[in-house]
Amino acid sequence: MDIFLPEVPETPETQGSIAGTSEKQKSISFDWVSDFLDIAGFLEYLKVIPEEAVRVDAAMTQLSHSTGASASALQAYFEQAAGSARKYGISISDLIGLTTEWSRMGYGLPDAHALAEAAALYSHITGMDISASNEALISTVQGLRLEAGEAAQLLDMLAKTGNDLSLDPTGLGKALQESAASFRAANTELSQSVALTAGADSIMQDPAAVADLWNAVESRIYGTRLELEAAGMETDGMLESTAQLRDLVQELTGFDIMADSAGTQLKDLYSIIVGIGQEWSTLSASEQGGLLDALAGSQGDTLGSVLNNVSAIETAYQSAGNASGSALAAQEEYEQGIQYSLDRLQASFQQFADTLAGDGLLKGIVDFGNGTVNVLDFITDKLGALGTLGAIGGAVAGAKNLG
Repeated sequence: MDIFLPEVPETPETQGSIAGTSEKQKSISFDWVSDFLDIAGFLEYLKVIPEEAVRVDAAMTQLSHSTGASASALQAYFEQAAGSARKYGISISDLIGLTTEWSRMGYGLPDAHALAEAAALYSHITGMDISASNEALISTVQGLRLEAGEAAQLLDMLAKTGNDLSLDPTGLGKALQESAASFRAANTELSQSVALTAGADSIMQDPAAVADLWNAVESRIYGTRLELEAAGMETDGMLESTAQLRDLVQELTGFDIMADSAGTQLKDLYSIIVGIGQEWSTLSASEQGGLLDALAGSQGDTLGSVLNNVSAIETAYQSAGNASGSALAAQEEYEQGIQYSLDRLQASFQQFADTLAGDGLLKGIVDFGNGTVNVLDFITDKLGALGTLGAIGGAVAGAKNLG
């Protein structure tokens, strides 16, 4: 941008020397430049307002199509979303987009909003970007078949066990995500699933291997040889029936893997692993090897490491059971950083842009094709209606002085 300073008249004091400009004239010149640059910067800032308003409007349109909610319900939701966006440090348009994704999965607007908030919180716990955290949460919630209200409990448990066992929360969440369906098939409740995942990860330090382990063990204990063969899975060392596995475990450890004496229902996976693990040290090496073949096949060595340190799983279970409020504590740590302030600012700015659009003021600044003079005229005409922009009065006053 070219800036032309007003010509300073030549006087006896200034003849023959550029440095001879009086201090008062210097001040006037530089004040003028400062005012001009402030206005130019403000005009650049105004260009962003339509973009943000359009972004919010597009997100709300998608949500409307997804939910079929009434105009009044959507307006009430928007106010709630704006508050949540500032609280969790996420743009309003992103939060609305997450809500839309959950609503498309069959959740009502209140539950979809709660799950969108959970995804935002999850991103701060794990450090994942908002899209990745939402995808991971969707997979885990679906895999474990959690209710919307249980998502907050899940985040508390991941934050607490990750902190107590010094685990990477991103890896911990990924391992749980990839083995969630197996835990559900094994009748394993949320806190037990987190404990098996966190406890094994604290031993193995390899989230991907943790998921592979529990998927393999679940298929061996709760599936049948025919099912595994049909799926093309390994069956080496697998016993022919659950009854045979029950007898083997009882003979070696004295522990019954069945929930009833008639042997019609298996216990959950957490109870089976802990029950066997508590007696593991009493078995000979050959007995351990035979049982590992039956329980885990090629994953036998990995399972052996876990059973040798089963107390880690029990510790993780205690941690998960006392996790209430841990996710919000992690959020509070995030709030200490400058990124949180920047994210909150974006949410506030989007709400301001939407307010301009709703008041009809935005139409005057959408088209910048006629030059900055039209924009300045608009600001002069409309400034009184923009109470929240009182701070720019000085810049507008400077604009009037350009003539």
